[in-house]
Amino acid sequence: MVHLQNVSKSYKNGVNALNDITIDIKDGEFVYVIGETGSGKSTFIKLLDGELIPTKGIVEVNGVNVGKLRFSKVPKYRRNIGVVFQDYRLIESKTVFENIAFALEVINKPRKEIRQRVREVLEIIDLEDKAKSFPSELSGGQQQRVTIGRAIANHPKLLIADEPTGNLDPERSNEIVELLEKINQESGTTVIMVTHDINLVNKYRKRTIKFEYGHVVSDSREGGYIAHV
Repeated sequence: MVHLQNVSKSYKNGVNALNDITIDIKDGEFVYVIGETGSGKSTFIKLLDGELIPTKGIVEVNGVNVGKLRFSKVPKYRRNIGVVFQDYRLIESKTVFENIAFALEVINKPRKEIRQRVREVLEIIDLEDKAKSFPSELSGGQQQRVTIGRAIANHPKLLIADEPTGNLDPERSNEIVELLEKINQESGTTVIMVTHDINLVNKYRKRTIKFEYGHVVSDSREGGYIAHV
């Protein structure tokens, strides 16, 4: 699913964000990515979604050489990737139903198909009763569920959750990880979750990749106790 081979990324300001990293993530895996601010996590994610291209090395996602994509092809490529942000990024003027539907409208799915898929997603995220609510009427945890719903609406092969629990209390954070687990297990979607929450990493043990100063310093396949980022 995800293959990075000897990847480095340098910025114009001279910062070497990633230094010769090699990572393989199999189809259907659930992987945590951890590390301090500036360790290279964000650059890694931006390489996967086509926002950045590597300075050297190969970045492949689902068989696509992302670094070789033409700029005009990136939007189509991203249809197979769902991204969940810490700050939700919902459209305040649209209802929960409309926010999820929007992800399918922009790729011109038929109206009947959109309505059916949105109903399915609402069941997955357990918000059927909030379909007509607006984001301002929801709790933070509910808003994040809608964000996840929007991200999985088009059946992405890869779901990237970038600090999805950063604004939530521990109980809601647990619920979000359990929802991501559900999506991973029931649909086979590959999940990459970037997080600073070591309590979650230790509670819901998964493969954990740790970045430090642009290097992968550990890759625990079985998960395990981590004292700090």
